[in-house]
Amino acid sequence: MREFLVRGRIWTGCEERPWAEAAVVRQGRFAFVGSFEDARAAHPGVKVEDFGGNLVMPGMTDAHMHLTAFARQGLYIDMQGACSLDEAGRVLRERAARTEPGVWMRAVNYNEMSWPDRQPPTAAWLDALGLEHPIIMSRYCGHSHVANTRALREGGLWDSADPCVIREDGVPTGRLIEGAAGPLIELAAAQAETPQRLTEAMEQAVHAMSAQGITAAHPCDAPGYALGEELFTWQDLQERGRLPIRIVCYHDRLPEFSFRSGIGDGQIRYGGLKLFCDGNLGGRGAALREPYADMPECTGVLNHTDEELYEAMRGAHVRGIQVALHMIGDRAVEQAVRTAERLVAELGQPRLPSRFSHVICCPDDLRRRMKRLGVVADIQPCEVYADRVMAPLRLTPGQLRDTYPFRALQDAGLLLTGSTDAPMEAEDLWFGIWAAVCRCDDDGAPLPYDPAQALTLDEALRLFTVNPWIAVGMGDRLGRIREGYYADFTAVDGDPFRRPTMELRSTTHLATWLEGAKVWER
Repeated sequence: MREFLVRGRIWTGCEERPWAEAAVVRQGRFAFVGSFEDARAAHPGVKVEDFGGNLVMPGMTDAHMHLTAFARQGLYIDMQGACSLDEAGRVLRERAARTEPGVWMRAVNYNEMSWPDRQPPTAAWLDALGLEHPIIMSRYCGHSHVANTRALREGGLWDSADPCVIREDGVPTGRLIEGAAGPLIELAAAQAETPQRLTEAMEQAVHAMSAQGITAAHPCDAPGYALGEELFTWQDLQERGRLPIRIVCYHDRLPEFSFRSGIGDGQIRYGGLKLFCDGNLGGRGAALREPYADMPECTGVLNHTDEELYEAMRGAHVRGIQVALHMIGDRAVEQAVRTAERLVAELGQPRLPSRFSHVICCPDDLRRRMKRLGVVADIQPCEVYADRVMAPLRLTPGQLRDTYPFRALQDAGLLLTGSTDAPMEAEDLWFGIWAAVCRCDDDGAPLPYDPAQALTLDEALRLFTVNPWIAVGMGDRLGRIREGYYADFTAVDGDPFRRPTMELRSTTHLATWLEGAKVWER
């Protein structure tokens, strides 16, 4: 359909005109946005897609995720439904009964913090299951794993000197943190991820995203964490007309050729350099200024010295390449701020703003310095809910006050983008919107953080529509329903603005368009 008119309750994402009744799409772009009467007068005879009182809005963007890893989830044992260590063991035994002895087994998404005793799996526990398979289990956060003795030996980690292979009295516990599990995950993938199965899984994943109104993703390629992106497969899907989303991909190393971020309008684009400043909160790898509440001798770990981080960021800065930095603890945020300040003082502002991903623990002094730098804060509102049990155990009351400070970041004048970090969390943007707006438990009870840090629905929607495109330098042509912009948009079942906010997380979609082409319809 080369030209058509969309009618509905249109939230445009434009500050000067947030609402409209109709939009005309021509040649993949919005040719008119305004009243239905004016649209029909200016474009007589054009076909109408009428959504009545349902919300029509810009296509949604997951601004920080691991797209290929999300697609791969269906190829492994999903532990999200396991409610205890015993239940996890039962799931493994059932899969082992259907799996030839000696074949690698990998389980994903376990979360011991949701189990009654909160006891994580260990090599000894896995060994006691008596299964004839090398086994690796990956925690939902992606930064912590556990393997049985057979997997450690076959993967060459039993005698490894890597400090991320955790030992007690010199003997591996089975726990592997940060990138140490990579060799084992690769061995499991070599058996599970045939080209055909992986391609099918990736196509299913992106079409499932279309069904949620998602038209773009910013995946992070991090092979060192077993989170590599299969760009050839995404390109293959695009060439066959089967890629219904845009991709802006970040990589954990600089390209070996001359290239800048943010050039061109291609469906698959280079985003920039991704660096990990610290680990995660659940595994106590996040670098904190003060010790962990439940382990006073621990303050987490910085992955780089100041000089290492400076050299990596400088290498990107001088080449016009955007930098995205993973940081969860306030000590990691401070290191990133300190390094960025040094770079700006020496070289001036970067071509595109640095993206500070997660910034979970972020006191006021760091927020003010971030504002002066003009960085983007990539936040995952869904984790406010996901961490409601774990965070109060790891952090002191004082630390919790500066945890997930969405309102403070917004009021500081920072550009905020929203994401899921999938597959670490579910690929469900409306759940994140609900968490940002309601900031509560299932029953409406406040979460154990500052309740005043909630956002409005309008602000939360911008996290996932307008702001991600501004962050990558494309806010002048994507992210809004405005004349001249690419027609990436979606129609919602009902109108979230007119429903109780507690119902936001159950929002569903009716149809999704990418560049004026309908890529999904219910």
